[in-house]
Amino acid sequence: MPACARKEIIRQGIPGIFHCANRCVRRAFLLGKDPLTGKDHNHRRAWVLERIKLLVASFVIDVGFKAVLSNHLHLVLRTFPRLAKRMGTQEIARRWLRVFTGKQVLDGNWTEPSQQDVEKLAKDKEKIQTIRGRLSNPSWFMAALAEHVARRANKEDQCRGRFWQGRFSCREITDESSLLICGMYVDLNQIRAGETLTPEQSQHCSVFYRLGAENLLPASVRRASAKPITDEWLAPLTIPANQLGDVPSTTTHRVSDKGLLSMTLKEYVKLLDWVGRVRTAEKKGAIPADLAPILERLGINSNASESFVETVENFPDVFRRVAGKVAKMKERAKELGRKCLHGVTAAAKVFVGN
Repeated sequence: MPACARKEIIRQGIPGIFHCANRCVRRAFLLGKDPLTGKDHNHRRAWVLERIKLLVASFVIDVGFKAVLSNHLHLVLRTFPRLAKRMGTQEIARRWLRVFTGKQVLDGNWTEPSQQDVEKLAKDKEKIQTIRGRLSNPSWFMAALAEHVARRANKEDQCRGRFWQGRFSCREITDESSLLICGMYVDLNQIRAGETLTPEQSQHCSVFYRLGAENLLPASVRRASAKPITDEWLAPLTIPANQLGDVPSTTTHRVSDKGLLSMTLKEYVKLLDWVGRVRTAEKKGAIPADLAPILERLGINSNASESFVETVENFPDVFRRVAGKVAKMKERAKELGRKCLHGVTAAAKVFVGN
């Protein structure tokens, strides 16, 4: 099947959730310790987090899940074009100028743009209209992240050339069921890579920050952290029972306070821990009785434990461009003028209902 054009996955002006991934050139360990040369670039993972915090405070995009490995990264981004439309011209200008200052800032620091610069940009109505669309576009978000990290690394290494293998990969997440599987895949990345053994030790995955914010990390891990572990830059994990529509954030750290999943953090971590423990084929078993109702509530077949674990393990390979229940995937295939989308068979095994 031919690949979808990026504009078919990320539709301008339409809210969506997207799994985005980018890999270092030649799969080199440019964000971690290279086992061959012994060079340690782990500090660059902090650069990625610094940049993400700036971007979520500036773009009209939330980060739902995040993982930064030695040679690649994963982000789950949720867009809010409706919130962008409601923002005034000066707010749009201010957010844009925080990121695109007109000069290179490669030390991780940033300052609020001057009111004079904001007013000057706000007067250009045509440009503001263009920027309004860009601030809710994952492609611009990923470009602002990737270019900054690449330039900063090249400056440190005193070299030129490519840092990332190419343009980031992207797939649309169409419903809560597939979002859960995608989020688990991202949060288990450090465990799958052999960097850690448990979610509580996965310091470069979003679940670590959620646990830290709720004071659920082991005391030894908390003591080892030089700074408080917070998750205000992440989208809230839990959707409250009465929450509907877009929910503008009450803080300046992110654009929205809208939740992601109909489950608590403890339920999510328990499920994550179980999947992490049954990774290898010989250890696969039935989904524990206390976890089954959680999955059933989200429309996941709790009787297909092996298919569920395999889908979490191989999420990017199972769903190439669109992830979701069968009905939703068929609907998107029709919109794209295709007979089907890769992953429909797996979706039929794992998901139930519409």
